[in-house]
Amino acid sequence: MSKINLWLQDNILTPRPNDYYARVKPMGNIKIEDIAKEIIKGGSEHNEATIIDILSRSNQVIIEKIAQGYNVNTGVFYSHITVNGVFNGATDRFNPDEHRLIASFTSSNELRAELKKTQVEIVGTLTSEPVVGKVIDSLSEKEDSNITPNNVIIVKGNRLKIVGDDASVGVYLINQSDDTRHKCDQIISNEPKQLMVMVPVLSAGNYVLEIVTQYSSSNLLLKEPRKTQFEHVLIVE
Repeated sequence: MSKINLWLQDNILTPRPNDYYARVKPMGNIKIEDIAKEIIKGGSEHNEATIIDILSRSNQVIIEKIAQGYNVNTGVFYSHITVNGVFNGATDRFNPDEHRLIASFTSSNELRAELKKTQVEIVGTLTSEPVVGKVIDSLSEKEDSNITPNNVIIVKGNRLKIVGDDASVGVYLINQSDDTRHKCDQIISNEPKQLMVMVPVLSAGNYVLEIVTQYSSSNLLLKEPRKTQFEHVLIVE
């Protein structure tokens, strides 16, 4: 049976002092190679390279069919394309500057059933870690979604101030395809509840924002850096 651990963390988005929200304790990232290894553990007679090839081809077919307008059911999720934006009249054309194709994903029945069976344990509270509540792209004004290289993002939260002598201290954007870490060297505003950070040059992809700091609410620095990752994936197009 599956099991997850939860941390409780201050809810900075409400005025009530005793409001907490739950964060799943991260167990790491799973890539296609890891899935192949798990399939082999389960008793598959195929070797790892063959499984990776099949999974990669499967992913490509899924991507192509979704992009062609098919409704896709993988057994893990259902997906279809939706369109954002307003069309001015019946003769208006699709304009990429005003309209956008979005892939919508819904959990499958099998996944929802597994989540209902999952055991949950609260393992404690996070009271000194930095908290990221919201990320705003200053150019597009989008929240918790797209970010723009060479432009400023606004990070709102608590205990965010970047201070400390440890070499790991800073703001990072981590590419989810290869785990490369890109440090945001230019911090324009550095306050406990808000950072303004210049996004470095990044290739298109999905990124996770990570804050590493030795800040504490007292005048003393934490002995060891504390880190947190924003729960939403940030997209560079």
